[in-house]
Amino acid sequence: MNVDNTHHLREAERQRHARLLDQARAALRRLDNAGKPVTVAAVVRESGVSRAFLYRQADLVAEIQRLRNRQTATGQHIPAHQRAGHASQHARIRQLVTANTELRADNARLREQNAQLLGRLRELAATHPRPPDDGR
Repeated sequence: MNVDNTHHLREAERQRHARLLDQARAALRRLDNAGKPVTVAAVVRESGVSRAFLYRQADLVAEIQRLRNRQTATGQHIPAHQRAGHASQHARIRQLVTANTELRADNARLREQNAQLLGRLRELAATHPRPPDDGR
């Protein structure tokens, strides 16, 4: 009588696949957290999984592409712990808008003050002409 033990092989393959996925995901996180370039080659090198295995994992390839696009867009590789979150970015934008508003108000006040001083200077020049220059 033949006993079918293929379920053991299937289970071992499932566990191997899960282990390789974990290795690749951990390598991806390490690269991103360290601010290193995230590429398929870097993940393969860091994780020890094969390139063929990695390319069969569409979600991992998409994540690599997303991280690589972000790094390319910013022109730099910033470690994850140093990146500003959305709340931090919005707070900084609010600070910059407030500072900009204050600077515009200061600028308007200074322009008005400058206009008044220029008007007074013209009045003084009209009522007090300069003495002729004798060439000394």
